[in-house]
Amino acid sequence: MNISENGVIRLDQQILDFLHLKIGMELLSIRSSDIAFTMGATGPLLERASHYEWEILLY
Repeated sequence: MNISENGVIRLDQQILDFLHLKIGMELLSIRSSDIAFTMGATGPLLERASHYEWEILLY
């Protein structure tokens, strides 16, 4: 995994395959604590986010 100077995270194909991710998928960033966050691609939080009535910003 590489993180560029401006914060872009690049995952190699081996990591994408391991995490069952595909290029172009949207990931939901979820704050897990004051110092950490989780990225979600599937699951109940993504389902709840899809029904959220306000805008969720894209970065």
